[in-house]
Amino acid sequence: MKRIILLLLVCVGLVLAGCAKKPTEVPKATPVPTTPAISKPVQTPKPAVTPTPTPKKEVKTAQPTTIKCESCHTKAIDYPPHKEGGKYCLKCHGKPGMTVAEVAHTVHKGVIGCDVCHGKAPNLTIPKPKYPNQSVCVNCHNPKDPTKPCTNLVTVHLERGKYCTVCHTQPLNVIHKAADQYAKS
Repeated sequence: MKRIILLLLVCVGLVLAGCAKKPTEVPKATPVPTTPAISKPVQTPKPAVTPTPTPKKEVKTAQPTTIKCESCHTKAIDYPPHKEGGKYCLKCHGKPGMTVAEVAHTVHKGVIGCDVCHGKAPNLTIPKPKYPNQSVCVNCHNPKDPTKPCTNLVTVHLERGKYCTVCHTQPLNVIHKAADQYAKS
């Protein structure tokens, strides 16, 4: 029996010895190889230099003066091409090959109803020019009141702020030579 007790004591001792904690060892630090420090001079950034602009001398050039055509051409309103100018409308207000109807349909689409020019069904008509040598457009178009006709291009354009040179793009000597035939009348 003593043997059994002794055997038990040894077993218990072994069990207890296995549960006991061993003192923890502090791991040694692995030495890190050091590189010798290369000393670089510390560079401070230079402040940006903004150049001072040199003031430029303002050169004043003579501005061409605008001479109003009607200052000399006091009867331009009476020139037959101006009075009968409605036939020229499509040159600026259409595209090559467009008919008056195509221009009207493009310009007026969604703005005015078809009945303004063509009347109401069943009495639909194709509008005819009210004035000789004019486009049908001048039946209605006037710079101040589009419901009243205007047959003079000078009035139409000047009152809308469009100067004579909008149409007369040739050099002045050519324009004047052509206008001389009307100025004498």
